[in-house]
Amino acid sequence: MNTPQTEAGLVIQDLVYGGLEALAAAMPLDLSAYLHAAGDLGPQLYLSKPSLAEMDATEAFNVFSALRDALEDEHEGDEIILLGGYLAVGVSSRGRYSRGLHVIGRRERALEEHERELAVKLCRSFGRATHTLEMAGEHPRTVPTAARVTVELAGDMTRAEVAVPLLGEIRTGTAEAPSAPRAVALAVIDAVDQSLKLGEAIEGEISSERAVLVLLADERGRNALGAALCGAGADPLQATATATLDAASRLTRDQ
Repeated sequence: MNTPQTEAGLVIQDLVYGGLEALAAAMPLDLSAYLHAAGDLGPQLYLSKPSLAEMDATEAFNVFSALRDALEDEHEGDEIILLGGYLAVGVSSRGRYSRGLHVIGRRERALEEHERELAVKLCRSFGRATHTLEMAGEHPRTVPTAARVTVELAGDMTRAEVAVPLLGEIRTGTAEAPSAPRAVALAVIDAVDQSLKLGEAIEGEISSERAVLVLLADERGRNALGAALCGAGADPLQATATATLDAASRLTRDQ
């Protein structure tokens, strides 16, 4: 059974993508994106244009990094910002449990004034609706953390095992892959929801902080990007597990 929080999360996902598609239909856009942060989950990236499938891992990481940096400031849609190679307009929104940032734009030319005014109105409306839905559950959604992550070499492959506390029990997952990050991410998938598919698991830098990004997809073709910091003294494989759980928690139905 879906919990009220999980059901609200699915409705939010559909609303966000519907809003981004409406923006792209209202005017020609090269970038139509929304970043949503709720509870103790890291920011979730939603992209209509360009789609995550159209970008390689590095470009997706750069766009996410730029959006994450922009989320920290308030944007009223009254100025053009250069973001990841796009001439964009940002519109911030806030709710009781969440905050968000819509960013739309083009590569070659900025929005016309009438386009900007319409975009700001639509972004504010979709933002308000999204944050209202976030309050549908009794409290914001949370993401579990891996209780244990172990890896070992097995010839040319890396074997990983993770233990995740979920639904009052400890679930264990195992996997093998050519690299340790992919093995850990696949082991998390094995533990929490084997229907999920791993796109990428990469480590990079966001605002001078080391971070891991993991891209997952579900059976409906929806993508989710999970993130976790792995600064000085942190275990990057533990961070990979956390980022994978972050993405999985946004896609898994039955939690």
